[in-house]
Amino acid sequence: MTLKGIFGRKLISEKGEIYTKLRELVSPKISLELPEHEVTNKLLINMFPQDEAFLVINGFKKTIRPTSARKIRKRTQLSKTLVKSLLNKMVYAGKLIKYGPFYIMLPYIPGGFEFYFTTGRDDPERMKKVAEAHDELFNLGYPLGLSKMKPPIYRVISTIQPTNDTIEINKSVDVEHQVLPYEVLKEYLAEKKDFAVVACSCRTAAEMAGHPCERTAENFCITAGILARYSIKTGVGREVTLEELMDVMQRAEKEGLVHQTINIKKNSGFICNCCPCCCGFLKSVKKLDNYGAIIKSNFDPSIDQQKCVSCSICQEICPMDAILKTNGAQQDSKEQKIKINKDLCIGCGLCASHCPHGAISLDKVRGYEPIKGLLKYLRKVEKEN
Repeated sequence: MTLKGIFGRKLISEKGEIYTKLRELVSPKISLELPEHEVTNKLLINMFPQDEAFLVINGFKKTIRPTSARKIRKRTQLSKTLVKSLLNKMVYAGKLIKYGPFYIMLPYIPGGFEFYFTTGRDDPERMKKVAEAHDELFNLGYPLGLSKMKPPIYRVISTIQPTNDTIEINKSVDVEHQVLPYEVLKEYLAEKKDFAVVACSCRTAAEMAGHPCERTAENFCITAGILARYSIKTGVGREVTLEELMDVMQRAEKEGLVHQTINIKKNSGFICNCCPCCCGFLKSVKKLDNYGAIIKSNFDPSIDQQKCVSCSICQEICPMDAILKTNGAQQDSKEQKIKINKDLCIGCGLCASHCPHGAISLDKVRGYEPIKGLLKYLRKVEKEN
């Protein structure tokens, strides 16, 4: 059944068509497209009950486009009271963003999934079913689509102290090897004034799907700038200073988490501290060999074999299983040496920050420059995909 809109536009109201259109809406060119599959239907039906799905597909023309409640009322022909009730409910549950008088619908990835599970306020049974469907999509190879997105969405930022040590060493070297602000976590974050710590969407979803994180139970993901102010205002984030935030970052490193952010030079408004068992990006790189999904940091670890005692700490902490022992049959043999597989290494620096003997340092070996800002990144992705 379809209803005729006041401007001659047909309103979509049949259940099957509603969720087909919803999948298309949350899968624009700038995102990871949801597949046409029964698992996707399970995910969307549980994330968006039919009344919410009806409002979204009829009220919003595109994702990331601010839309007023007045326009949504006109497009859906729903009453003012009902529209207000649905919008407030969806904002509270993290399905929509409220920005002044406007509402913003996000693509599923990146954006919608993260906001939904970071907020964590929807019906627990529904969230569990969404998490299970999301996990099923991974097993169907859904994240492999990340490699097709050019340029990749995420980039790795190396650990704090080893990067600072590299800056000191490279102060007198040529410009090509000098460390730039977007490569240094504190300098990158310092562009903003407001900061908040929030729940990790990936670990929350993984735990709901029955796969709790193997590295940590603590929340280490952060928002900055306008996203931090929004997180704090909505009660989702805990406000912190820059110094407190850097302490959070260091504790995340101790837990074996990798710093990741969106692939732009300017502060993107968030840093994810990721594990290889829950993070959709790192997990897909490790388990699906999906290295096209991320940009490695510009650094590679280097081992001083004279200082190395083959203690295995770096091997155990490496999120990509990129560190091996060679030349020695005995585990405690002095002949054993540590070797890094640079093809598997993502340059996160965890091996260097965890080495108790100072045997691992970071060398700047790449000169990749992220896209300047978010709008330029989105335009580039839309143009090239």
